[in-house]
Amino acid sequence: MRINPKAFILLLPGLFFAAGALSSDLSFRVYGSLGYVDGGDLSRSISGWRNYYQGRQGDGFSSTYDLGEMHGSSELGAEAVLALSRRWSLSLGVGYVQQGTRGEITTQITQHENIIISPSERETIDFAETIARNPVYTKSTIPITLSLDYSLALNAEWTLMLGGGGGIYLGNVDLRESYDIDSESLSELQTGDGVVQYIDRLTTVGDYSEKTKSTGFGLHGRIGLNLKLGPSTFLSVTILGRWVNMKSWKGTSHDASEWQWTYGLWGANSAEGTNERTENGQYWTYDLGDEKSGKSYPILAFRDTGPSPSSKSANINLSGISIRVGLGFRFGGKG
Repeated sequence: MRINPKAFILLLPGLFFAAGALSSDLSFRVYGSLGYVDGGDLSRSISGWRNYYQGRQGDGFSSTYDLGEMHGSSELGAEAVLALSRRWSLSLGVGYVQQGTRGEITTQITQHENIIISPSERETIDFAETIARNPVYTKSTIPITLSLDYSLALNAEWTLMLGGGGGIYLGNVDLRESYDIDSESLSELQTGDGVVQYIDRLTTVGDYSEKTKSTGFGLHGRIGLNLKLGPSTFLSVTILGRWVNMKSWKGTSHDASEWQWTYGLWGANSAEGTNERTENGQYWTYDLGDEKSGKSYPILAFRDTGPSPSSKSANINLSGISIRVGLGFRFGGKG
């Protein structure tokens, strides 16, 4: 049975505050955290492209790849905590998880060819293409969670907390990158009458973006310590582990570019223009093969349909571990 995310969001507060009406012992805590996230297919794609470019080095191809996997995360959030007894409590939480990575990627292809047409005629063809990209990935996730916790007082100041639960996760992944493409083909024909040169030079400058959304469900477990600061305030330090899969990342891509073209005998002709397109699609993961090494690398592609028969809907997960530090305020009289 598929759960409607909107119905789930509306149901959680209703259940929580209905239970809260039976008790006056409520507390509220705010927290910040830093964590490590697996990242799923997005991190594997970033690593896959790096290994693919490294494997292709040589034979007229060179590259630099300075883009890290998106493992780090930061989070701000708040929880309303309802005490069910002296040791058991129910928590309704909402947070905002931010992740990101940026870098620079360049590839260069150079080719040279000599063609002997006759003893007095020879043609040389030189081709060079350089692509420079500056990708910036950002991922934001809003977790809405329900947790059941067990507390054990260690002494008058310290309390051990063990708990876990589940929730819904609303995610966005944005890719923005500027790019420059410079390609040039020079063909020189040497004859007894001299040299004739043909030029085909194209320069393109553009901005590309992908915006996608996904909703997922996950589980979490946590262990922490609460330090009593006063009659109604406490400091909490918590280690949280999450298992969250998020698939069906759907959205739109947009590409806008300007180009200048010089071509013809001695480069006598020129033209310029603009291109712009927007497409709907989703993230797919598949294996990119390298004929040179015979290896394959997992990468992401934004398409309306899978790029290969083995393509699968990408899973950009939030599974990982984080350390939270929070400040709590207690209301009511159970202590």
